[in-house]
Amino acid sequence: MRKKFLAAAMGAAMVINVSSVITLAEPVADSGTETAAETEAEAGVTGEVSVDEVSADGAEIIGTEEMIGQPMDTEVAENVEQKAQVQDETSYSETPEKREVTNQTSLEAAIAQGGTIDLTGKTITLERALTVNNNVVIAGGTLVGSPNVTGNLVTLTADAVTLDGVTIVTAGSNKSALHAYRTALTANNLAVDHTNSADGAPIIINGGSAVFTGNLDLTLGVNSWYGVNVHGATADFSGASIAKIDTPSAAQSVVCVENNGTVPGKITDTTEVVTADGQTAYVQDEDLPAFLRAKKEKDVTSVTLLHDVNLSEPLYLEESMTVNGQGYYFNGTSALGKDNVVTVMAGESDVVSLNDLGIRTDAANKSALHIYKSRAALKDITLDNTNTAGGAGMIVNGGTADISGSLKILMGENSWGGINVDGINGESKVNFAEGSKVTVEDESGKELDVIYIENDDANQVEISGAENAGLVQDENGNYGVKDTVTEPEPTPEPEEPKEDASDEKPENSNSQNDKVKEESQKSPKTGDSSSFLLALSALAGSGAAGTLAVRKRKEL
Repeated sequence: MRKKFLAAAMGAAMVINVSSVITLAEPVADSGTETAAETEAEAGVTGEVSVDEVSADGAEIIGTEEMIGQPMDTEVAENVEQKAQVQDETSYSETPEKREVTNQTSLEAAIAQGGTIDLTGKTITLERALTVNNNVVIAGGTLVGSPNVTGNLVTLTADAVTLDGVTIVTAGSNKSALHAYRTALTANNLAVDHTNSADGAPIIINGGSAVFTGNLDLTLGVNSWYGVNVHGATADFSGASIAKIDTPSAAQSVVCVENNGTVPGKITDTTEVVTADGQTAYVQDEDLPAFLRAKKEKDVTSVTLLHDVNLSEPLYLEESMTVNGQGYYFNGTSALGKDNVVTVMAGESDVVSLNDLGIRTDAANKSALHIYKSRAALKDITLDNTNTAGGAGMIVNGGTADISGSLKILMGENSWGGINVDGINGESKVNFAEGSKVTVEDESGKELDVIYIENDDANQVEISGAENAGLVQDENGNYGVKDTVTEPEPTPEPEEPKEDASDEKPENSNSQNDKVKEESQKSPKTGDSSSFLLALSALAGSGAAGTLAVRKRKEL
């Protein structure tokens, strides 16, 4: 009997020495699923083997040196062999390069061992949520979710994880495909298919950091929040090429940053949109107009261009916000058709500020900027209406334009003019601040007006501070750039009757000099009657009056 006890003790010691203990991190709070450790514990597969389990017959084990080298009792040996078989499913003695991964259980064991896991050419179905809690490099392969997972599919909790050439595909009951929780993630050529999902985002970076390189391929579903959520973390996409993303919902962006998260560098082909709830979204160009409409209830506070944006449809700015152009352009395209490129229609109580921005029309479009029953503050703006189907650089229609800094207007053959101020839909105003400056490039060959006025019969139009910007009013009540505008020619005063030559006094002979009088007149406000500038023409030495040529402005 003593030999049996000694053999049992020796067997237990042998098992304890070879056991590999897998310790998994605490589950992420928002995953909604058990960790892999919990799941394995329920199944009785944890990689831990206790002394009590080895001593199945309940006999007392004596820990003395007499056990060493003693044969093992047959019953205990069989028990140890069974435990070793279980252990073989969760750990490997081979080097990482040689170990074979064929299913989730063997993948979890490889993760516990650490190092490099090569899944090239393999597809692993995840029957339960996968937690990567050890520093590993996973190369290649496809991880496919199953309907058994009702939370996040893959969660990273290790200090550092590298995914190289990995594809993750969610099932309909899964939430986020990849959740990096306080981990330093390096992802190269990562693809995530989130088409079938119940909720969440394809990728969540929650605390920690992430660096994306190579191709980042994201496929969104109707239930996807957006592409990547950067929550209180840092994510660098500057080295990644993000493929065009199909967004079945108008409110979806490529990246959404919140809770003091940061995104250094640029994200390919996106525009930055900030909302009042603290989110910063990076929206791909073709989605921008629809995204701003969808986010109206979230209160968009700013839009910042990171490059020239080619619009897929007219852009409507429907609430108070600031658009920071940073010298870039909104470009109209043929997709807009015969419509204006950008329309401000936030209402009279809100102000839309446009700063350091260019707006350019396509040959299929009308006007570059339309201010409709709203107020817009323009600073350092370029309106390029060179190509147009018929329109102006800017239309002020029942609204107000407050202009400061520089305003540059480019006009072409089909342009109506620079700024069309129309009072048909209510009072329309254009205010030029002190120090503002208007410059014009007119390629139409028609001497187009910088400002031309319509429907002002009821004094619905007001232009103020035009002289601040270097503009003057012409005889038609419109405005042009000073020194180039066609102003009314002066009308001469009646000549004084000449004395009869026989009555001239010798001393006065040839001593009579004609005097030239100049009188200036300020441009009247819009709505006032226009008047001509008065001046005297120089008379010839013979006493004959100089010839006056009155040049009428060419009508459009």
